[in-house]
Amino acid sequence: MASYLSRAAVARAIHEAAQRDLEISFLVSDMTSLAEIPDSEFDVVAALDNALPHLTSAQIRQAVHAMSAKLKPNGLFIASIRDYDQLIIQRPAVQEPAFYGRAGDRRIVHQVWEWLELDRYVLHLYITTQSGQTWSSHHFESEYRCLLRGELTSQLDSAGFENIRWLEPRESGFYQPIVLARKRPIRAATQ
Repeated sequence: MASYLSRAAVARAIHEAAQRDLEISFLVSDMTSLAEIPDSEFDVVAALDNALPHLTSAQIRQAVHAMSAKLKPNGLFIASIRDYDQLIIQRPAVQEPAFYGRAGDRRIVHQVWEWLELDRYVLHLYITTQSGQTWSSHHFESEYRCLLRGELTSQLDSAGFENIRWLEPRESGFYQPIVLARKRPIRAATQ
């Protein structure tokens, strides 16, 4: 099962899964509540590709509690975020362009980071596409908050997770740091 806040993104995911003959259930749901998801015995809940830093501190708390509620005891929480512990110090202005495809059918992707405050920025994503001799450009923007590892670790602990650990890209092979945590098992009350 997969969920996302955007109806358009969920519709596209349904289409893409059908094109690949994949049987996946998709729902529109806000990760701060997950109210639309009826199940609560998942083995794994994942929030990947820097999804959590869109949220305020209060929303992070709501989201990790909602995700914990959907996991069975000892279930795995996994998330990936940018390395904000470093980025908040470096405060980059741009991400270098990346080129995909070949002449006549390619994309050029780059980002500009507009820092609003110490821990908030607007990411401007520019995608320039070539189709034959025609070029077109698209601009998308989204606001992020620098979610530090200590804050997320603390929120996970307060939401009932244990064995919280961070994997670096060199360790995981993924381009962003990954955090793993297990939902605390229900322990019988002692008398």
